[in-house]
Amino acid sequence: MKNLMIFLLLFISLKAQTQQTYDRVIDSLYQPGEPGGVALVAQHGRILYQRAFGMADLELGVTMKPDMLFEIGSMTKQFTAGCILQLAEQDKLKIEDPLSKYIDSCPPAWQGIKLEHLLTHTSGIIDLSGPVGDLKEILKMYRGHALNFSPGTKRVYSNIGYALLGFVIEKVSGESYPDYLQQHILKPLGLDHTLYGNTATIIPGRVPCYLRSKNGKAFHNAVFNLQPSAAGALLSNAADLWKWNSALTSGQVISKSSLQKAWTSYHLADGKNTHYGYGWQTDGIIQGSLVVEHGGVAVGYLTDALYLPEEDIFVVVLSNQRGVLPEIPAAKLASVALGKPDSMHAIPTDEKTLEAYIGTYKEEADTTARLITLVVNHLYYQRSDGPRFEMKRYGPDQFFFDNTSVTGIFKRNQKGQVIGLSLFELRHPDEPTTIFQKKQ
Repeated sequence: MKNLMIFLLLFISLKAQTQQTYDRVIDSLYQPGEPGGVALVAQHGRILYQRAFGMADLELGVTMKPDMLFEIGSMTKQFTAGCILQLAEQDKLKIEDPLSKYIDSCPPAWQGIKLEHLLTHTSGIIDLSGPVGDLKEILKMYRGHALNFSPGTKRVYSNIGYALLGFVIEKVSGESYPDYLQQHILKPLGLDHTLYGNTATIIPGRVPCYLRSKNGKAFHNAVFNLQPSAAGALLSNAADLWKWNSALTSGQVISKSSLQKAWTSYHLADGKNTHYGYGWQTDGIIQGSLVVEHGGVAVGYLTDALYLPEEDIFVVVLSNQRGVLPEIPAAKLASVALGKPDSMHAIPTDEKTLEAYIGTYKEEADTTARLITLVVNHLYYQRSDGPRFEMKRYGPDQFFFDNTSVTGIFKRNQKGQVIGLSLFELRHPDEPTTIFQKKQ
């Protein structure tokens, strides 16, 4: 009995310590009294951590609650992809079908575009400013525009591509996109707090959103003009997004083989890995574990949800402020759940060490210079006359940027002289996104 009591006390103590570690992640990034958000971490069907933090409404003084709703922006795309894959499994369409099979009077330039190109952002259709909720207006707007590149040869993020997928769903199903989503996804799964929204509709529980002022010391209301479409019109809350992910992985939405396809990176015509499947970013790495993920931006709303398939860990962070990028706390929370808390912390560095990095750096294919400067023992990265970003050293020649998903590693020659800088995405630490050479 005594040993059992000791075990229980140790278990409770360890659990409390883990909860405190989760809390430290949130508290290090979000300040009391400011717009905040909701974070949820789950594994094997149970919630490990859930917290509402900060303010839901600054003007009314309302604090955040766990069940509140947020515009989830581009996280909508995974729901749209789910609808397309459902219809494919019912043999009502094929992923390899040309878009022109479902959209009448397509612009001539679109003839080579397949549905898969829209799902993977490889269609070559560039986003133009204009209505995305009206198909006739879209077709009229794009009639005289050439593609930005041949379908399947590059990946450039495209909201219009997913808006077009919404019209394909309507054509094939005979239902409006919101109705199809409601009847075939949301209602069967019991996602009662996920809905197709717009700014005119009164939606109980929806929090307002905020933008930070230019001096970074205050917030103001975000002017939110949502154009409803299959690219980014959904609202949801943390619990529903967990339920959605659980339904996907248990085969309730689409088959596990279809889900595997959606979570597999599309490769371009030249074989290059795009790190994007159908509505999800793929091949990410957190503390050595594979990740599928997608975030969303809707003016002042920022959201991110990630899933570690092998460990069955799901993390979602929803925020009503345009400040902290939610993929940063999401990754840190996932690291805690893995039992490998993020160790990327700034280490004290003397000014003489930092002086070696000062200089002008250029990418071979870009004429724009990057400047690395030193101001009172603080190292900064700057693109020409753009804003400066502080670089914080966490290892030998290794740096990170606060509140971004970018890290940097300086390269040296055999003499120990700094000759270049490689930038990496947080989720792809072994594959540089950009390589700069230092001008000597």
